[in-house]
Order: sequence, then C-alpha cells, then structure tokens
Amino acid sequence: MEKEPTTIASVAQLIAEVLQTHYNVDPAPLLEQAGLDPALLNAPGTRYPRANIMNLWEIAAKATDDPCIGLTVGFKVRTTSFHALSHSWLASQTLLEALHRLARYHRVIATVPLEIKISETADSYEVAVRYPNPKYPGPPIALDSFMASIIGLCRTATNSHFHPLKVCLGHGDNDRASDYINAFECPVDFMADKNAFYFDKQSLQAPLPGNNPDIAKATDKVAEHYLETLDPNQVTTEVRKLLINLLPTGEANQQMIASRMAKSVSTLQRQLRDEGTSFREIQDETRQRLAEDYVQDGGYSLSEIAYLLGFSDQSNFSRAFRRWNGTSPSEYLDESQDKH
Repeated sequence: MEKEPTTIASVAQLIAEVLQTHYNVDPAPLLEQAGLDPALLNAPGTRYPRANIMNLWEIAAKATDDPCIGLTVGFKVRTTSFHALSHSWLASQTLLEALHRLARYHRVIATVPLEIKISETADSYEVAVRYPNPKYPGPPIALDSFMASIIGLCRTATNSHFHPLKVCLGHGDNDRASDYINAFECPVDFMADKNAFYFDKQSLQAPLPGNNPDIAKATDKVAEHYLETLDPNQVTTEVRKLLINLLPTGEANQQMIASRMAKSVSTLQRQLRDEGTSFREIQDETRQRLAEDYVQDGGYSLSEIAYLLGFSDQSNFSRAFRRWNGTSPSEYLDESQDKH
C-alpha cells in the first residue's frame, strides 16, 4: 500500500506565524479546521499529512483573501525551518552545491514525489521543479512558497537582495504580477511550460561565507538518517546503499541494482519514479557526494577516485566534478583547505 506523503511541521509553523504577524489572523481555528494538532508545531522534526497542509494553504488563502500568501510564507524561511537540510545548505561551499543538496534531500521538507533538475547552459544554470505524479499536483500557493523559500535560503546564505536572472511559473499571476516581480527581484514569466529558476553562473559558483565542509558532511548524515526514519524501506535509500558498494566494481548499472533488489528494471524504474527520482539521478548524486569526500580526504589521486566512482577514466570524472561544483577537484580542495 502506498504511503501517504507528509510535510515537515515547520511549514505549518511558518504559515501560522505569517497569519498572526502579517495578516493579524488568529491561526488556531484555521489549524483546527485543517485537522492539524497545534501541539506539534514547535516539535523538531515532526510531520503532518501533506493533505492537511494543503487544506491549511487553501483555508489560509481564503481567510486572508490573498492568493499570494505562499510568497510571504516562503520568504519567512529560517535556518531551522527544514531540519538538517537548512544547516547543510548554509555550510555548503557554493549555492550550486546547496541546490544539489536540495535536489538530494528535498524529501526532508515533503515526501511527495518531486523532481528538482539542475542543468547547465552556456551562460546560466536552470533549476527546474516538477511534480511527476499527477496524483500529487503542486497547488500554486504551495509552489509559490517552495520557490520563495529557495530564494530565501539563497539570501540567508549570501545577501538580502540575492536574486535569480528569471523565474518561470506554470500558473497565472493572480492579477498580482508586480508582487512576484518585487519579491523575486527579477522578471517572472507566468503560464510557463515549467517551474524554474535561471541563475548566472558566477552567483552559484561563488564561495559562500558560511562554507564549512565538516558541518555540511555531518548534517548530510543527519538528513539521510532522518529520511530513513520516515520510510526505512524506501527504494531510493536501498539503491543508494547498493551503489556505494558496487561503484568500484564497475558494475553499478541499473540492471545489476535491480537484480540485487530482486526486481525487474521496469519495476525499479516505476518505484523510483513514484518517489520523484530516477536511477541516473541517484547515481549522479551518490557519485557527487563520494567524490567530494574523497577529494577533501586528500589521500586519493584523481585516477583512484575515478576508479572508486566507476568512471571509465580520469577526464570523465573531472568533467563530472566540474559540472557538480562549478570547479575542478584541485580548486575544490584548495577552497576547502582555505576554510580550515
């Protein structure tokens, strides 16, 4: 039986705070109407059923007569809002690395199937957000909040006026286009064919002032453990564990992983799709994390790291590393050592 998605309780906490402080609306009866226990709001790591959070969004928008309340809530995000993910974000070496962490650990926020794809173009990075399962759509208010929280975390890590080059949203402007433009501080395209940010490369590749690889690595482990407690039988977790063991053998392909899990390839693909990811994405994320660990360790040559990660040669590994981090392995190591 499919497990119903959950959302971290701090999202409801942010909604409640914004209702009280920004709109002068008592959140207590609204929380009760949405079927949420107020006693869980401030309990670290607790979660609500996502369906109830969606109810709260709808109720809050109606109570405030503001279809853009998601923007206000999203930009109120704090460093404690998203459990370990927020802390590892701030300790990342660059915003590009932080966004890769978001793509890897977004289930900390909500376990609904979600895809976050980071693509590099000639002069920018595209970060696209998609809900692949039509059973769990992304309502505009909740999507606005999530998109705003991403930029909010970027601003917390850099400066209060950080902004992307452009934002694309798949919904209309609610006759409030100027509010979106002012909030994101950039052009916003509505009714677009995708939900996405576009960033200039320099802003995502610049070193962050809070860069601390040790803290980032430690909080990554906390995030992974937290996700495992949400669903210990999660297929994504099992695939990642098998990849770590099989990458050095050169046999860490989809067929081999499916065989080890006693599944057909098509079943594995479907189950990963239901969890909002794919084998290729998990393989890429696992390689990236291990690569960063090996490079920071300093005890491995680039050819050894390439072998341990299952790359055919060192040049392919170096290209992948630059794609992940916007820098070469040696430059990444130098930047890490400068912080110690």
